[in-house]
Amino acid sequence: NGLLCYLAEGLIQGVGGGVAIVLPYFLPLLFLMSALEDFGYLARAGFLLDAFMHRIGLHGKSVSPFILGFGCNVPAIVSTRILESQRDRVLTSLLIPFIPCSARTTIVLALVAFYLGPFWAMGFYAVNILIVALVGWIISRFMKEPSPGLILEIPSLKAPRLSSIVRKTWLQVYSFIKFAWPLLIGGSLVLSLLSYFRADRWINDILAPLVVKGLGLPHELGVTLVFGFLRKELSLIMMLQALGVDYQSLMTVISREQIIVFTVFISFFIPCLSTFVILWKEIGKKWAFVSAGLSVAVALALSWAVRLVL
Repeated sequence: NGLLCYLAEGLIQGVGGGVAIVLPYFLPLLFLMSALEDFGYLARAGFLLDAFMHRIGLHGKSVSPFILGFGCNVPAIVSTRILESQRDRVLTSLLIPFIPCSARTTIVLALVAFYLGPFWAMGFYAVNILIVALVGWIISRFMKEPSPGLILEIPSLKAPRLSSIVRKTWLQVYSFIKFAWPLLIGGSLVLSLLSYFRADRWINDILAPLVVKGLGLPHELGVTLVFGFLRKELSLIMMLQALGVDYQSLMTVISREQIIVFTVFISFFIPCLSTFVILWKEIGKKWAFVSAGLSVAVALALSWAVRLVL
């Protein structure tokens, strides 16, 4: 019947979304990170960026989780366990959700780079790094406990062993498959149920004051915000479905300015459900909700600022 078809479609999208993250983005990044670590350069990168990191209240050891966050925020937050100070773990974990993961990178490339050009996408990432630095500097002003000094062993440069790189990469991928992928599939099934019972129309009406009046976006895009929280990469798919157009004709129903506002909000909004859950698990319920509130506040402020400027 119709319900089974919707659930089957949700299951396929959940599995496919995980594959779309792991194969083209997450897996190559993890492989490169493991290679750099075994090569001996990752520790040197932390040392070279130590002075910059101190400006936002951290030290160079937080560089590795930030780099890992470009693949997926979930293992990046787990990797903050390498930090000795609880203060550094909390601050780094609060900043990692602002790092554009592979799912958000897909949205930036598909919307900003494709419709506006590669220089717009490069500028987007440059501004993103500045936002991370600014938010980190502000938060560190409220966390008065000093960060411990950087004591980092610098290993000698050597050719990495392929077996070691593959083993490390698999451990990270297995962690993603075990923890994050089931959440993606479950969230996709929930989304299918919402579509089947036409609850997406109610969501659009409830979010209309924010989406239409606040962000200046079409009324139909309200549901994509909820879908983006459950599965970030689904926001692009739902955007096309909600507007009733294909990828090539998107610019006929939405303006360049609206594309930028939509991308900014989706990129800085709460990354996904799995990131929120891992924050709860790693640094506690209070800081997980602080991170969610901070992401919403930054997304709203930046989106409104971009709309006013444009």
